Amino acid sequence: MFRKTLLACVLTPIGLIPFLRPQAAWACSCMQSTPEEQMERADIVFTGRVIDQKMKAAEIQPFGGRTWVQWTFEVESDQKGAVSEQVTVESASNSAACGINFQMGERYQVFANQSNTDLKASLCSGTRALRDGQQEQSQAPSPCVGRHGKRTPEATN
Repeated sequence: MFRKTLLACVLTPIGLIPFLRPQAAWACSCMQSTPEEQMERADIVFTGRVIDQKMKAAEIQPFGGRTWVQWTFEVESDQKGAVSEQVTVESASNSAACGINFQMGERYQVFANQSNTDLKASLCSGTRALRDGQQEQSQAPSPCVGRHGKRTPEATN
């Protein structure tokens, strides 16, 4: 009887090993879509310059927390939806969670979606950096043509 109990105590945990899985690693993965689809999916599209950045408290989720960054833009023009002179958009704090690392003072065409009371943008939304003097597109660029929606030499050939 002792041997059976000992054997059960040793073999049961070993038998469970195939069912144990490490915690899933999350990485940004964008669904391939056309510029028309990205424009259609966005609630708000505008062109503006980043004027402020603030960290927001982490959200507690089943597989860990997510920290958001609130980016404030001075709006130059709106292409979809009505926006005020200044707009705050949230994005995840790192690119692995599809967050956009906007640069202070730089211009962007932002594709954002309403989430409760907040506007959110991601690497997959179509948002792209604009050089001074460069006009916004009437449609979103595809994020799959290069990093952060920028065309790479390989993608344009």
